[in-house]
Amino acid sequence: MAINEIYRTINWIDQEIRNKQTGTPIQLAGKLSLSVRMLYFYLDMMRALGAQITYSKSNTTFEYANIGHFKNGVRWISEKE
Repeated sequence: MAINEIYRTINWIDQEIRNKQTGTPIQLAGKLSLSVRMLYFYLDMMRALGAQITYSKSNTTFEYANIGHFKNGVRWISEKE
C-alpha cells in the first residue's frame, strides 16, 4: 500500500464524515472499495492522529466529536468553536 493511497483514503473518509454522508460502516467501506475491517483500521489511524470519531445510529453516519478536519490526510487540524 503506497503512502499516497493512505493519505487519499483518509482525505476521502474525512470528507464523507464532514458531509455527514458516510452511511453505515458497510456502506462506507463499499464506497471506498475497502473491507469493513480495513475501514476500521483507517478510522483507528485517524483517531490516533487526534480525531474523535463516533458513530451516530440515529443519523446513520460517522461524526467528529470535536470540530476539525484532516490536512493532506496526515494532520488533524482542530477548529475552535
